Amino acid sequence: MKTLNIVLFFCAYITLNTACKTTSINLITPEPDQDIIGSWEGCDGRVVKFSKKDNDKIVGHYMGLGRLDKYKFTLNEEGYRLSQQSSGVYKGLVKWKTVSGEETWEEVTITVENNIYKDSGSDSCSKEMKRINV
Repeated sequence: MKTLNIVLFFCAYITLNTACKTTSINLITPEPDQDIIGSWEGCDGRVVKFSKKDNDKIVGHYMGLGRLDKYKFTLNEEGYRLSQQSSGVYKGLVKWKTVSGEETWEEVTITVENNIYKDSGSDSCSKEMKRINV
């Protein structure tokens, strides 16, 4: 009987110990120099500020226009819709406009490394942007 009690106690201990363990969630958390969140400046003076929305989507708004004003972009206009794929890699859409202001959304892949932004789907002044502190 004493052995049975010890075995039952041991089984209960194992069951409770296993059931009460927490599981960790593997979130993508880039290094600070690989994180897109913040403000970025292109070669013509445009400034894009990236921030997270409620659903972990990332949006970019134009806080400075540079030469984009000739394409009828406006301050605070949303120009990027992204999601993070891995540390320092983001995919989504970038807004393009014609001189008349007609807009389309094009696919874009962005990499951020050593506080340098590089993308595959924007014009020459957004191909590489540098992080700025605003």
